[in-house]
Amino acid sequence: MSLMARRPVKAATDPSTWSSSDRSDRVMAASEQCARAWETAYRHYGYVWELTARSPKGDPAAAREMAAASWAVAASWRQIAGATSLPWWALAAIESAAGAFESQAVDYETQDTSEET
Repeated sequence: MSLMARRPVKAATDPSTWSSSDRSDRVMAASEQCARAWETAYRHYGYVWELTARSPKGDPAAAREMAAASWAVAASWRQIAGATSLPWWALAAIESAAGAFESQAVDYETQDTSEET
């Protein structure tokens, strides 16, 4: 199975070519898919957080796991923002949440590298 993405047909992916009912169906499907991806990422984040809480302070493996889990949650927030039609204030809140998880991921990556040097 090839991991390379195939270029989709423009008419199928260009929202300007969709009927209003088709657009609504696609937005709903994308929203549901993004919500499931966020739920999965956040559930994993919670699991990793629990493990990290029981790890020795400064454990580089725990820091790497938390960084990866934080990046995954941030990415799922960004996916939601890009796949849905929401009011500006909801998008601002989503962007803020994504930024917070990205910042946290960088902090954990910094912990990981500082513990190894």
